[in-house]
Amino acid sequence: MNNPLRRLGQWSYRNKFKSLLIWVLILITFIISISQLGTHYNQNFTIKGLPSTDVQSTLKKEFHQDSDAGTMKVVIKNNQQNGVNQKQLKSQINAAIQKLRTQSGIKSVQDPYSNQLVSKDQSTTYVSVTFEKSAKLVSQSQIKAVEKEFKAVRDHAQTKVAYDGTVQITPFEIGGTSEIIGIVIAFILLLILFRSFITAGLPIISAIVGLLSGVLLVSIGTSFFTIVNVAQTLATMLSLAVGIDYALFIVHRYRDELQTHSPESALGIALATAGSSVLFAGVTVIIAVSGLSIIGMDFLTQMGLAAAIAVAFAILSALTFLPAVIALLSKFIKPAQNNVKTTVNNPGVLIQSIVNHPIMASLISIIVLVGMALPVKNMRLGMPYNGSLPADNTQRQAYDILSDQFGEGINAPLIGVIKLNQNQSKTEQQRTIKQITNQVKQMNGAKEIVPVINRKAVAEMKQPGYQAKLKAQITQEVQAKVQAAAKKDPTIAINQQKQQLLAKQYGNALKKQAQANAAKKAISSIPAQISSNHKYAMFILIPKRGAEAVQTERLTHRINSYSKSIQKTKGTKIILTGNNAINIDTTNKLNGATPIFAGIVIVLAFVLLMFMFKSFLIPLVAMLGFGLSLLASFGLTTLTIQEGMFKSLLGISKGAPILSFLPVIFIGILFGLAMDYEVFMVSRTREEYLKTGDNNHAITVGLKSSGPVIVTAALIMIAVFGSFALSDNVTIKSLGLSLAFGIFFDAFLVRLIIVPSMIKLFGKANWIFPGQGKK
Repeated sequence: MNNPLRRLGQWSYRNKFKSLLIWVLILITFIISISQLGTHYNQNFTIKGLPSTDVQSTLKKEFHQDSDAGTMKVVIKNNQQNGVNQKQLKSQINAAIQKLRTQSGIKSVQDPYSNQLVSKDQSTTYVSVTFEKSAKLVSQSQIKAVEKEFKAVRDHAQTKVAYDGTVQITPFEIGGTSEIIGIVIAFILLLILFRSFITAGLPIISAIVGLLSGVLLVSIGTSFFTIVNVAQTLATMLSLAVGIDYALFIVHRYRDELQTHSPESALGIALATAGSSVLFAGVTVIIAVSGLSIIGMDFLTQMGLAAAIAVAFAILSALTFLPAVIALLSKFIKPAQNNVKTTVNNPGVLIQSIVNHPIMASLISIIVLVGMALPVKNMRLGMPYNGSLPADNTQRQAYDILSDQFGEGINAPLIGVIKLNQNQSKTEQQRTIKQITNQVKQMNGAKEIVPVINRKAVAEMKQPGYQAKLKAQITQEVQAKVQAAAKKDPTIAINQQKQQLLAKQYGNALKKQAQANAAKKAISSIPAQISSNHKYAMFILIPKRGAEAVQTERLTHRINSYSKSIQKTKGTKIILTGNNAINIDTTNKLNGATPIFAGIVIVLAFVLLMFMFKSFLIPLVAMLGFGLSLLASFGLTTLTIQEGMFKSLLGISKGAPILSFLPVIFIGILFGLAMDYEVFMVSRTREEYLKTGDNNHAITVGLKSSGPVIVTAALIMIAVFGSFALSDNVTIKSLGLSLAFGIFFDAFLVRLIIVPSMIKLFGKANWIFPGQGKK
């Protein structure tokens, strides 16, 4: 690969304007395409092939409940007397509901008053809106239209209105703040390393071109494929980080070669050496992130392929656009001041310590990594939930209001689909349903099963004839009670005012009793909906705690265990869906697939490293070191994200379980990035060893020449990933923090201390490989 890359570098130097023109045309094409097509990212994670997601097709077919349909929940709270039951406020809410029902694109709007969705203290209620389109297709204008109808409600004195739902309540914004912060810090670090504004700017320009082209292409793809919005952030995050680093390594090597070669030759050598390492490292990252598709979850595949495309363009930019820019500005780029001889003669205290005391250096690093890994034993996995959003977020406010008034479980209902035994009669099926629901609602962690509305009874009670009959019955009973009272107290018979007062009191009491009777009659005796073909029944269970609680997770396990037992005894079973059920199914699938994924990626990388370095021991140490940095990163992520340590400093609202898909994404990305530093440092070491056969000399040159650039590259990655941790999105924040932690541990402790220490300890055994001969 060296000769083609050398020729590419020299061609780029001679044809710099052609290279630049090609890149300009690529960017213009992508920009025009995106302006015509727009972007259509999906905010919902799609997970297929799980019991909890497969059953959703049954819900749609048998109960006409489309889990993909966009929903919006308008949460209303008023702390005045009578709260949301105040005449004026109730009238405003009802008016908003009626207007919404006339809007196009809205399938249904639930009346909270007729459905008894008012809190016990009358302070809170919520209106559920269901759109005709799927959540990802509901436009911001439709969402704003719903919010607009509740303006009068929001303006009512002491009234709080918050919004939640599956639609994109808060528009997803890639923003630019995180990228700008990362780029500024990267430029400062590069300026310190190169001591030149122009040279420091080269990696930034190259990375930005790669970033724009890669992310634009991913965005164009949203018009043809479903791509989750977090994929854009992941692609941006990864492309920016590796793009700067890859360009940095090439520029650094180019400056070294300028000491003894012409600019054209130096560029050819830089691409043949550092460029070869960039290509290998980049391909390793692409393989690692593309491997996410092995898991078999749509959103992970989307994230992995989007990241792979972005990294591919970062590589292309570093290998083709960057050389052209270097050629264009070659007269401003000065040679490096240090050569190999001065490097060996002045190794520095840290390098001397590693070379002279490799056991102590590696032991200290291992102890630190193992110590940071200890919290991993307490790590819990879960899915994103609104309770962990910032306190000023409307979805977090809706979550808190509902939790306070209706219990945390209202935000995470479990939907149970009972597959009925077709050999039972309808009466027997109803008896089975009652037995199952009674058993479920008595389980530890269950709060209540949502009553089912008896629609036939409700429709009957709304009939004018029924209302007239009820009114006549109340009037008759009031007259009878007044007459009875007059018989007991003769003064009432002669006092018209007393009779009217009694009639009013009796009338109000009878009306309340009638309302209570009507509410009772409106509830079905069977707490589950039964499909028209009597093949399925559906119930909704409200847990006591929220989606993140251990108690709720255990409740789902109990129901699943109970389902297995009744399948044997009654020939029926329960299939759970809803956030908690999907979370558990997702976690179970990831727990089974993650080791396989990690194993495939590690074995493949081991083989690639083995043939690149012509060594067995170096790839083995690289894999073991990665395992240590991985565990240490998970440990620190558990302390910060889950336990909430330094939550104020890191902008974490409150501790929450680690995202269930974070480990597999993290493994793929960190592994690829870790191999970057392994390749850049060890390839330089091996290059010197092959020249001299002196192990100590090779380690010293490798660390002295590659060390500063690896430190700078690692700090740049930490800055880029750390800047994304400023996001309010818990998924992006978790990814940013964990990757920043991972790069810190892997670059500074593993690649710069443990790996060279092991090379020193193993000596010539590092380079034993078939066909190598004796060195």
